[in-house]
Amino acid sequence: MSSLGVKRRKSSWSKWVVLLVVLTAAGTGAYWYFNRESGKPAEYRTAKISPGDITQTVTANGQLTPVKNVQVGSQISGTIIEISADFNSKVKKGELIAKIDPATYERNLSQAEAELANATAAQELADLNFKRGKELFANKLISEADYNRAEVDLHQAQAIVKMRQANVERAKVDLDRTKIFAPIDGVVISRNIEEGQTVAASFNTPTLFLIANDLAKMQIEAAVSEADVGGVQEGQQVSFSVDAFPTRSFPGVVKQVRYQPVTNQNVVTYTSIVGVDNSDLKLRPGMTANASIVVKQKKNALRIPNSALRFRPPEGSTVQVVTNAVAGGGSLTNQTVGSSAGAATQAEMLVPPWAAERRRPTQEEREKWESSLTPEQREQYRQRMERMRARFAEGGGGGGFGGGGLGGFAAFPSTTPDGPRTQTIYVLENKSDGVGKPKPALKGINVKLGITDGTNTEVLEGLSESDLVVTGLMASEPAPVAMGSSGPAPFGSPFGRGGRGPR
Repeated sequence: MSSLGVKRRKSSWSKWVVLLVVLTAAGTGAYWYFNRESGKPAEYRTAKISPGDITQTVTANGQLTPVKNVQVGSQISGTIIEISADFNSKVKKGELIAKIDPATYERNLSQAEAELANATAAQELADLNFKRGKELFANKLISEADYNRAEVDLHQAQAIVKMRQANVERAKVDLDRTKIFAPIDGVVISRNIEEGQTVAASFNTPTLFLIANDLAKMQIEAAVSEADVGGVQEGQQVSFSVDAFPTRSFPGVVKQVRYQPVTNQNVVTYTSIVGVDNSDLKLRPGMTANASIVVKQKKNALRIPNSALRFRPPEGSTVQVVTNAVAGGGSLTNQTVGSSAGAATQAEMLVPPWAAERRRPTQEEREKWESSLTPEQREQYRQRMERMRARFAEGGGGGGFGGGGLGGFAAFPSTTPDGPRTQTIYVLENKSDGVGKPKPALKGINVKLGITDGTNTEVLEGLSESDLVVTGLMASEPAPVAMGSSGPAPFGSPFGRGGRGPR
């Protein structure tokens, strides 16, 4: 064996030895790191229950429209020769706003009048013949048949005169329709014609102008989802904003909640009419309004942050479960049990506010909610969504969490107008570990919840103002991660940038 072969074999063995040493050191370091972290007691973020005002709202979008709109059209065809009103023109009822060329209709009137004169002359002749025939028949000079024929001719002449008279009246009406008058007092919103343009009214009535009665009184046709329409009633207060004035909030009042459903892409909504005072004429027809309808409002109510509703104990923590009297009116009983994050029931898991309200979230709302979560909650939410996507990919549905376009949480019991709901809230207590050192312990309490405004929720029973509720875990510093050119590696690559093993 040559000396060159011996050197290659020794070099290969040395690389494997180096790899084994590095992996052993990495495993030892990881074991020490994670055991050191697990030995530390969990640190919790808490919030004090405080009284305050809670306003539960329903959001809806819609367009601003005048209370009364009139489309001004033409019942005859012709060429526009005069326009007396333009965009934003204020008009009075009966005011001339446009005129169609009357030449054709003047000729039609003249022809109808000539035909009427001819028919009138024919009637006079028939009347004379009838009178003469009546005298002759009385003297037995003509037969009865001739007398009857003269009478019928007179009746026919009278009928023709009436027909020609009707034609004259119709020609006059058509001639009068060449002048377009404003039907109401108001403002011209749109003008769809120009001078010299020909309008054709053969099959349908063309719209020449759109006139709004009074822009000082407007309304919003807000589309309320079927999940929220149960709490919307006439007389409720509304605040809305428009893109033209993003920093200003406008007031309104619900005037009507229509029963007719509107289906768009399998989403059912109901139109709610919101009355708006536009005395300063800042709002304009067609603006998109983002409205918030005040469904319920409580003054000085005990409230807790919604993050306390989303909190779940970490794995391995000790929880003291309290059977509260809010559910069935029984006495309080305590029971100490071991708890893990996976033991929470479906109704107690992380639930977005739109799932509790049974509606579809906007992208902005989803991002804002996710940014409010703690790192632990965000990781739990991500893992759950990945499991749900896997179930959907396999065709097995949402695994009990429901789909329904609610981000996989349609099965969560929401706060409905029919009554409150109950949920477990966790309170932090200091317990002795037998050596004299206090150790934080969690106590789960069933509480009765009322209305929510998306940030805070009303507590009806189960907690007092002095209680501290747990809202999350203190975030720990993330472990450093070494990054290579081909992707992240937990402890770096012992073989350089390429990450290749020995050859």
